[in-house]
Amino acid sequence: MLAVCAFSMLFCDAPAALSAERMIIDDLGFKVAVKSNVLRVISLVPTNSEMVCLLDCARLKGGTRYDWLPEEKTRVQLKRVEIIGGGFDANLEKIVQLQPDLILTNGPSQERFAVPLKNLGYSVLSLWPRDMNGLKRDFLLLGELLGQESKATSVIEAMERRLRIIEAKAKNRAKKKVYLQMWTEPLITVGRLSFTDWLVTAAGGINVFGDLPFDSAQVSLESLIQRNPEVLIFLADQERFVKTLGRRPGWSSIRGVRDSRFCFIDERDIRRSIEVLSGLAKMQDCLFGEKSGTETTSTGTK
Repeated sequence: MLAVCAFSMLFCDAPAALSAERMIIDDLGFKVAVKSNVLRVISLVPTNSEMVCLLDCARLKGGTRYDWLPEEKTRVQLKRVEIIGGGFDANLEKIVQLQPDLILTNGPSQERFAVPLKNLGYSVLSLWPRDMNGLKRDFLLLGELLGQESKATSVIEAMERRLRIIEAKAKNRAKKKVYLQMWTEPLITVGRLSFTDWLVTAAGGINVFGDLPFDSAQVSLESLIQRNPEVLIFLADQERFVKTLGRRPGWSSIRGVRDSRFCFIDERDIRRSIEVLSGLAKMQDCLFGEKSGTETTSTGTK
């Protein structure tokens, strides 16, 4: 009974029919009707919050506890934006209370929030790019929806200039076989459907699991040994795990382990973010052991 009452209360706050709506196909293939004048945006992932803030941060009315751009943090402190969760624990009641014109999610994992919000009549748009072309397309689309086409185009042009510099540095180098570990136990890595796979390729590497049709998935140590990567990239919080590799059976047969070619990178550097080129430059620095692109921050190569 309580659940029915709660749903009824949410339904009472559902938006009226969209006026002058535009029909869009999002990154999951769903048709989404979006009103012509989007003033109130809620984002369920940090990368989408960042894109909104790069265009017009005042329209971001709800974000996640992991949003990190300085302007976003300031607005949270001033209570100009509400925290609606962390991506996997979105507060649907708070979202409805904020009466958004547009709700931004990313991939299939957030459909459990997207579906009930869509059923209530809200415009829920999934932005889930798989490569730089997809990222640029999504950012330009968001620029159109927010009436910030010129700013979006300017940001993309600056990105493309930086990307050409980074890609040029990898052009005449032998590609490195790379393993990128997302989780330690069980071992989880990225496949060809991931944005991170594109990052590895753009940096000058070959993802050793890039032939497999998944975004991220569990793999066996045996398959990792067989693919024998030259460089192993770990998330920064996996350093304790890496220190134990010498005692873990089988790992010493991997070339990158024998050569101590370990790198650490922050999770935020490999997100589907318009700011991703900083992470791409760090990844290239990891592969070739020198500063790359326009960044000077070390990956922490060991």
